[in-house]
Amino acid sequence: MSNLTDFFPSGGGGGLTPKFEEFNASGTFTPTQALIDAGGYIEVFLVAAGGSNPDAYRSGAGGEVIMKNMYLNSTSSCSVIIGAGVASAAGGNSEFLGSSAGGLDITCLGGGGSPTQSGQMGAGFGSSSSNAYPSAGAGSGTLGYGAGGANQQAGGGGGVYVAKANSGQGVSRYQAGGSGYCLIKWYE
Repeated sequence: MSNLTDFFPSGGGGGLTPKFEEFNASGTFTPTQALIDAGGYIEVFLVAAGGSNPDAYRSGAGGEVIMKNMYLNSTSSCSVIIGAGVASAAGGNSEFLGSSAGGLDITCLGGGGSPTQSGQMGAGFGSSSSNAYPSAGAGSGTLGYGAGGANQQAGGGGGVYVAKANSGQGVSRYQAGGSGYCLIKWYE
């Protein structure tokens, strides 16, 4: 049983079948006519890339995580941009450009190269520990996505040491942060 419809054969009521599409790299989401005919409702789970910090006492922050519901009203293609993780720098932003199909545009901010977050959704702050930086634990992110990185020194307060691909996790010590991710769910 590997398909969602194996667990919920009727689609959860109303005769609609749940569908989804994952993006581990940039691409295009094209709404089907059946989706539009069913009302155009979609759920977008978007994650930006995590940041990386070269300092052993600090780590990068995780990428922002946004969950947004919206309605689409056409079958026009929507661009999906997946942020890249970069060593010793801030992670790339991820975007879902739903306005081309009558929905909303969403931008998730990449995790910073420092442990702090500013104006971002999710608990993705990284850890830090030294005389110059008070000891602070890393944030757990949202469902594990966008978690903050661990510093490499004792007492660093946990966090991610090696980022998983498409996780948006932050890291430290010259590694690349986790790349972004997008999941789109709908019913038709």
